[in-house]
Amino acid sequence: MAAAHFKLCKNDDQLFFFEFFDKEGTRLLMSGEYESKADAAQSIKDVQVGSLMSPQIGAGKTPDGDNFFVIKDSAGQVLVKSILFDSEMVFNNALHRVKDSACIAETIDLT
Repeated sequence: MAAAHFKLCKNDDQLFFFEFFDKEGTRLLMSGEYESKADAAQSIKDVQVGSLMSPQIGAGKTPDGDNFFVIKDSAGQVLVKSILFDSEMVFNNALHRVKDSACIAETIDLT
């Protein structure tokens, strides 16, 4: 199996974003868009730190009842949002996978 990793990408509007994949290749986290590659790279580092800090992780539910979580920076700004989970068990497993592996995950630069 591959290791957990971040993918740093650029979209059609030339804005940078990143995603986090677990070791099975499942996408678990998605960032917003950044105008600079440096800002996106710094946010990846902030997510790596934030994934270890419970106060920087927030959980929520959509109106449809799906679970999700976010990781914030030390100032409280949301850095990434998880995919939606329709099961509490799958949600908890994904959160543990992020906590266990995001802090040491490498970044694959696809820009």
